[in-house]
Formats: sequence, C-alpha cells, structure tokens
Amino acid sequence: MATAESTGTVVIIDGSAGPSRPLRDGLSAHWQVAESIGAAGAQRYGLVGVSDGANAALQHALGNPDAVDVLVLVSPTAVRPAADRPAAGDPDGDAAEMENRLSDVQCPTLVVFGQEDRSVRRDAASAYRERIPNCNIAFVYAAGHDIAADRPQALLSLVNDYLERRETFIVQNQSSVINP
Repeated sequence: MATAESTGTVVIIDGSAGPSRPLRDGLSAHWQVAESIGAAGAQRYGLVGVSDGANAALQHALGNPDAVDVLVLVSPTAVRPAADRPAAGDPDGDAAEMENRLSDVQCPTLVVFGQEDRSVRRDAASAYRERIPNCNIAFVYAAGHDIAADRPQALLSLVNDYLERRETFIVQNQSSVINP
C-alpha cells in the first residue's frame, strides 16, 4: 500500500480564511504539493484542508477512503452547535451529514485549531477526537481562525511533522491529554 511518505504527494484545499501560501510553499520543500486532487496523480495522497477547505477535505476523505492516506483539517467548521445546524433539506445539510459521518474517516487524522478561534464552537475538538478513529487534536497558541496568517511557521511545523510521522508526531495515541 502506497503512503504519503512513499508517494510524497500532498493536496491542499484552501478555504475562506484566504490562501495558505506559506503553508503550501513550506510543504513543497519536502512534499510534492498538488494544486488540486485531480492533479495529484498519485494513487494515495495526503490531504490538507484549511477553514472551509477543511470541510471539503473531510467530505472528500469520506467519499474516497482508498485515496486519502492522511488527513489534516485546519480550523474546520463542520461540527456546529445544535442551534446553528441547518434544517432538513437545507443546502447546508451536507455539513450536518459530515458531522454524523465522522466515525467513517479511515485514515490517520490531525485536527488543528487556533486557541483564540471564535468561529468554531468550544467543544468541537472533543467531538472530532471522540468520533474520528485515530484522530489527534492540536491547538496553536496565539492564533485565531486563520492560523496560516497568525502563526505560519508553527502551522507549517505541525502539519509537516504530522504528515511525516502520523500519530507519533507529538503525543502518543494512547493519551487524550495534551500538556501545554
């Protein structure tokens, strides 16, 4: 089975927080960074989604489990408070469906939040951690929703390390406690 390490291919899907050029440029020093999933050209690849792009990456990983080798979600907004969930038949119903399908994610996953992010509900990290098998959570200090702009080097180091080492990147998977 090919992995992101052997193919060296990573796809980045940018979201509404703006282009993550420093992340893209930094990862390209170690990985073949594809501009789109179609351009990846690899049988399996790593997938990094930023902000609304994280939701698109999550949806792609759910629909293509044989293609995505490792998933990194930066500031995802798929998990919402009950009051903000769309009604049945609403075009935003896809987000609610994704939230219900988090347990179907099959690849190692890192979910990254800015410690000062006010666009994501407070308990979202726990929801991702509890529902996605083999999920790790990281918080970037002194960063809001746009981590790529607030702390570009910290985000680059975190994402690059996870792509390379998976769940052994910082904490062992046996513990759900992260010490600051």
